[in-house]
Amino acid sequence: MFMSMVKFAVVPAAGIGSRLLPLTKAQPKEMLPLGRKPVLHYVLEELAEGNIRNILLITGRRKRSVEDYFDEDGDLRHYSEDKVPSALRMGLNLAYMRQPNPIGSGHAIRLAASFTGDQPFLVAYGDCVIWEERKGSLISEMVATYERFKPSAIVAVQKVPRSETSKYGVVATKSWQGKIAEVKSIVEKPKPEEAPSCYVVAARYLFSPLIYEALDAVRPSEGEWQLTDAIQKLIDWGEKVICLKLGNRKRFDVGNFLSYFLAFLHAAINDPELGEEIQRQVKLLLKSKLH
Repeated sequence: MFMSMVKFAVVPAAGIGSRLLPLTKAQPKEMLPLGRKPVLHYVLEELAEGNIRNILLITGRRKRSVEDYFDEDGDLRHYSEDKVPSALRMGLNLAYMRQPNPIGSGHAIRLAASFTGDQPFLVAYGDCVIWEERKGSLISEMVATYERFKPSAIVAVQKVPRSETSKYGVVATKSWQGKIAEVKSIVEKPKPEEAPSCYVVAARYLFSPLIYEALDAVRPSEGEWQLTDAIQKLIDWGEKVICLKLGNRKRFDVGNFLSYFLAFLHAAINDPELGEEIQRQVKLLLKSKLH
């Protein structure tokens, strides 16, 4: 039986969600609902469906509800798994670690070294949902790409309008071979006129353990320890870094109100039970607003 060499994932979920206040004053943005489930539930389902079962959640202040949500609850044991999920019911081995200060994604990932050891691992941001026809297919593609090419890093990317590149890490690539290209450089949040391309990082990564050495070799910039800087360090060392296109998948960040509203609406209109009725009601609301 074939055994994947990628068995671990790290989920950063320590951000304070300041752009979503007051919603996030007492509720982590990762636990805001998208339809029937919170954001983080979708992320862990994606990893589980990609056959990644050992997951470290990096949390922080005011994140206790994350642990409570994935715990067993004996008072609710008579409800179905769909209504009362838990790590056990989802077949996951969850561990938790606190990031004392939210000083960047690079710092959060560096904390995971004792969990992943000398093994490759995925990173899936806890405030970003990948909506795909077959759940977990992006994770499976990334793992297959890693096992084929053995790079030091894989970065999922999507194409955006140039005007939006200043919100993301942006890659410059060598020639594309289908959905895959080797990364020549990566820069964090460049001005649109300085962006090396319109392909931006899509909140999913796969790393060899060499990423920890790269993180140790870079310094915080503007008060944050950037994961992007460590990926660029790998490239500077001559290591192979690959990017993989999202393709037809949709990415929903829950980082501001526009993206959160759009994510919730997408989840609602795709609800298996109420989706059609939600669509009908939305059309009626839009029609009445026009008049």
